[in-house]
Amino acid sequence: MHYLSDYSTFDNTQELNYHVKQHEQYNTDQLTATMRTVLRFIARYSVKYAGAAHLKVATIAESIDKSDRTVRRVLKCLETLGIIKRIGMIRPKSGGVGANIIQLLPFVSDRLSEREVDDKTSEQRESRIKSGNEPCNKRYLKDYVLETMEAAGARNNIPKSLYEILSPFFYGAELRKYVGIVFRAKSAKTRLETHTAAFTACLIDCIRRYKLGEIRNLDGYIYASIRKLSRKLFLEEVNPLCG
Repeated sequence: MHYLSDYSTFDNTQELNYHVKQHEQYNTDQLTATMRTVLRFIARYSVKYAGAAHLKVATIAESIDKSDRTVRRVLKCLETLGIIKRIGMIRPKSGGVGANIIQLLPFVSDRLSEREVDDKTSEQRESRIKSGNEPCNKRYLKDYVLETMEAAGARNNIPKSLYEILSPFFYGAELRKYVGIVFRAKSAKTRLETHTAAFTACLIDCIRRYKLGEIRNLDGYIYASIRKLSRKLFLEEVNPLCG
């Protein structure tokens, strides 16, 4: 399963465990016992290629003694919360639909130390958990009001430059996911505010290529592109003769 290295979302097991814990703490009111069990099961199978696992629904269901239907519902909820991403796969020989690759996504809010952010995290969280005991499908598929409030709150918890780049294309959990990818990929020594134009051009090019069908895995392509750009910018700062 070496192909899973292309879908890895973390550098090591310690980073994987840290982000799973952050997801659990942040979403404590939304995660049921079954959801936590499924999340931890995925995490255990995502150690070798940190953050990526190729799992059948039936495998998860049998292991945790739940029905396939329950597991599918839980996976959908975890994806809605921005904790995981499912990537559909095609069987190479038969051409049929295979088991999904499941990616554990970086927790975003703790990665936003790029600039000082107003301390409004608690307010945002309150808006998300007012109906914390409601079933997942009602809360996240029908509650448009809370989704809108969450989108508005994102502006206070994402660096302005990055929000302005990504918000025209993504919102909600998807926006948080791509913010996390950018922060994981870029060097901590390369500041967004200093190179806004370069990061903007890079991200827009990635999205354009994806829409044109030139690439299939947008997440991986953005990660690789930002990482390459970040290293290039860092070398240029350290040694003007480089690049």
